[in-house]
Amino acid sequence: MILLNPATILIGDYRFEARNNAGPEVVVYDKEGRVYRLDADFTPRDAGQLYNLQPLNLDSLSFHPEREMAAFIMQDAAIGAGDFTGGLLWSKAGAYVCVLFSRDGGLIWSVDKLDEEHLRISVFHSGDGTLAHSLDLEDPFGDSMLRLSDIPESDAVTLELAAGQNGISVFELSIQEDGLRSREMFPQGCYLAPAWHPDGKQLFTLENDMQVYARFSYPALELLQEQGPHDGDYEDEVEEEDSYPGYGMLYLQNGQTITQNSNERFFLFDPAKMERIDEWAFAGYEPVPASVVFPSLDDDPSQYSQIQSCERAGSLLMFRTGSLHDIPHLLMVEEAALTEAIRSVLTKPRG
Repeated sequence: MILLNPATILIGDYRFEARNNAGPEVVVYDKEGRVYRLDADFTPRDAGQLYNLQPLNLDSLSFHPEREMAAFIMQDAAIGAGDFTGGLLWSKAGAYVCVLFSRDGGLIWSVDKLDEEHLRISVFHSGDGTLAHSLDLEDPFGDSMLRLSDIPESDAVTLELAAGQNGISVFELSIQEDGLRSREMFPQGCYLAPAWHPDGKQLFTLENDMQVYARFSYPALELLQEQGPHDGDYEDEVEEEDSYPGYGMLYLQNGQTITQNSNERFFLFDPAKMERIDEWAFAGYEPVPASVVFPSLDDDPSQYSQIQSCERAGSLLMFRTGSLHDIPHLLMVEEAALTEAIRSVLTKPRG
């Protein structure tokens, strides 16, 4: 196992917005809606307060890439925008579930649930909330969980519709001369919302039905490589629960990826060969027996990660602890530092 050190650890219930495109600074916030900017050594500095009438749930909040401004879903499912003084700049009634600032911050993407089977994609001008574009889209599964994500070096975004065993579908949403356009990205399979290479030219994802990884080009979406039934070590250990692929994925600048298994442990993965390179963990946060995390599993011999999630915020990689820690730990490291640390360990002579 490769042991690495995070650049810094924030102890507290800090949240952040996962972004593929980098902004000038990373913003984190807490449950009370207080906003902090991370300085050069990742110390959080007070930056203000968010409007206090919105729940701070996953995908319910997005930050302007440069201005002190946030877009959010409010308690009554309206969409709103506010500044860091706690003020509300504008709002629109509806049944909105997710929001995302465009790459330059001039627009705000949003998804409104018209009913269980129909969605409305609306794009608003961020300054005054006027509607720029809209598009109605059918939910093929009915009442799916929705997630908007940005695409590196692109003004298009992705929308994932996830309905558990009923299916998963990912759409590319883009603004064309004739208005909003949607494209189903993976009609040939049940692929998850992808992890993007930082240059935006390739993506890495998991086919959920077959539980195999795949790599595609972008924007052509040509399948470059897919894990076969005997690739890597997954098939050999298919009966071992801790070898099942998980949903956490990061595509790194060096062409490698970070994957997680169903027990949330981290692995360095080679997408060109479709095989694991090695397991890794942060020092002090090594995997523990599953029974430590879940006391009812006292006869489970598998190991479970202390880190629950891995996400990107530009060039900063963020890792968050799970239920084992009463107070969450947010571990942060610059991508370049992490990849250099991994390279140094892998190239070090063994003896």
